Amino acid sequence: MKWKTKIVIVACLLFSPLQVLAQNSEVTRATLVGLPGVMVYVDSLAQHLVVRGMTEDVFRVEIERRLLEGGVKLLNPAVDGAVPGNPILYLGITTLFDEGVERCHYAIRLELTQTARLERNPGFAVFNVPTWSVGGIGVYQIEWRKAMIDDVLGFTEEFIEAFFMANPLLKPETSDSTMNTDLKENEVD
Repeated sequence: MKWKTKIVIVACLLFSPLQVLAQNSEVTRATLVGLPGVMVYVDSLAQHLVVRGMTEDVFRVEIERRLLEGGVKLLNPAVDGAVPGNPILYLGITTLFDEGVERCHYAIRLELTQTARLERNPGFAVFNVPTWSVGGIGVYQIEWRKAMIDDVLGFTEEFIEAFFMANPLLKPETSDSTMNTDLKENEVD
């Protein structure tokens, strides 16, 4: 890899607006307590991704599908009305593409943003404050599209796990436990 490419990658990661502000920890998971679900927002992607078919909609649909499969409710302001805290699961992807070799360098950030209020001035609200996040970087040449989607879905899985750790009463029954209950009901003494 050329030294100029390395410098650009480091600069993108260091000076990107997607720098780590929160993380997946006991403290940040506590900010998920009481959320009924989330809305999903995918930030604008670089043109070199969009022309290769990796659009905001591709990522949004994949994240929403995985959230629904995992049992996390997708909020719709038109249907659900105003949800306290305005919880948004935000995806940001910063990329650098090596055109000649079809290699993609990327940094992925998945974070839960909410409205926050200052303790000393509760009337003052700040919107879209990251309160929980995960992320990572990748460099792929072969099958970089699949690797990027897999990484996003892996981070989505981390969110689902954190969401239900914070809200265990919202966790849906698994099909295995339902099957076991059904079997017990049908057992003959």
